Amino acid sequence: MRNLFSKDNRRWLLPLIFVAAAICCAAAVFWYLPRPKGAWQEKRFVIYEGIDGVLTKKRFRIINGKGKTTYKSDTGFLVQDAFSTDLDRDGEKEIILLLWKIGKYGKHRPFWVERDEITFSQHVFIYSVSESGSIRNRWGASEIGREIARMKLMEKNDSLILTEDVNGNCAVWRWESFGLKTIDSDVSFAVFGDNIIHSQIYEYADRKMNGCYDFLYEPFYEDIQSVDIAAFQQETMLVDKASAVSGYPMFGSPVAVGEAIAIAGFDIASCAGNHALDRGIYGINVTTKFYRDKGIICLGVQSGDESAFRPYEILTKNGISFALFDYTYGTGEMDISKDYPFAVHYLPRNSSEEETLVRDLRSARAEADFVIVFVHWGNEYESDVTSDQKHMAQLFAEGGADAVIGTHPHVLQETEMMKRPDGGDMLIYYSLGNFRAYQGQTEETKTGGEALFTVEHSYDGVRIKDFELKKIDAYVKPEY
Repeated sequence: MRNLFSKDNRRWLLPLIFVAAAICCAAAVFWYLPRPKGAWQEKRFVIYEGIDGVLTKKRFRIINGKGKTTYKSDTGFLVQDAFSTDLDRDGEKEIILLLWKIGKYGKHRPFWVERDEITFSQHVFIYSVSESGSIRNRWGASEIGREIARMKLMEKNDSLILTEDVNGNCAVWRWESFGLKTIDSDVSFAVFGDNIIHSQIYEYADRKMNGCYDFLYEPFYEDIQSVDIAAFQQETMLVDKASAVSGYPMFGSPVAVGEAIAIAGFDIASCAGNHALDRGIYGINVTTKFYRDKGIICLGVQSGDESAFRPYEILTKNGISFALFDYTYGTGEMDISKDYPFAVHYLPRNSSEEETLVRDLRSARAEADFVIVFVHWGNEYESDVTSDQKHMAQLFAEGGADAVIGTHPHVLQETEMMKRPDGGDMLIYYSLGNFRAYQGQTEETKTGGEALFTVEHSYDGVRIKDFELKKIDAYVKPEY
């Protein structure tokens, strides 16, 4: 028998021993390093018809319709969770793996890092999958930086990924050209009350300000521009003819007011109110067109050429979709519903209309993440909430509304967090009072409210993060 340790054999045997030793050391490191503790998922899901993803025992595989494994994750990966979706909306599915591996980096590391750490770290890897089941590397991140306890695809937008870390903090991830990026996971609001352009205001603007109304909103620029979404109640409709401009009791406000509103940075104009028909369908047509052209959502009124009722509008920000409603208790003796049935959105006046309102709210609840109702209600100059307001609030809660913003009384009313029948929370600002107005009868009409609240992603759904009511000076007294 030939000597295994002969001089000739030693030439290749020694390197072989070193290689075997290195493999054993690597295996020992992998198997005996402290394992990460996490919510290890086991699942099977469809990628394409006849092609499934399977996650079991911290390993991920792709299986075709014949039961053959066409891909399996690297043996050095401990896969915590896996998903399939079209992240970049290019028609081809991606596989997203939340996994642990040894080392913070991949094949390449930053030039300032001399050596990688020999410890498990958490990563997100993405692969593109064709309809034939072939797979290719798409993107791999260095260590995430915070430990993800669980993640999922967003229910109403599966191109977004929601993660929750071990401390309960959530983050939203979106594909942007070359990889996943976190986006803001909350949306901040500033909402103001009645914007009433009395004759004293427009006369001052004409005489002293060259027809410019920026002075009305300049004190609030910082608040408006520091939030994601700013809204107000447009008590008086816009007009584009000098002959139609007027003050109380039949208002018509110059379109220059709208220009100042757009410059201030408002996103939403709540227009359903008791003065919505002061200039008939003409005023509504001017107002809706002006705000539409400026990219401002105009709620609660519809132009005369619209042939269908639109109970709500959808606005999306930072991955959260908002359904926006707007109602008024009435428009005085003005009524053009026979010729223009959708011109103004009214609160229900009988049980049948109440059922319709609740049904519309529930439809919006199914479509959007968060439902906001703007409502013109209550008694003027009364700080007490009426029984009618309470009744309507119950209807909003039954329909699944998340926030209610009230106007019309011209004075502040209470703020309440109400429990809905489904167990959720509904924030109600019963009245924000005035925003900009020449109403100095009392200190109550001079003081308005700014509703400040933040909506955030949570793992169990979108919710209100915080809220407050900030008092503001609403009284506009022109100084000639």
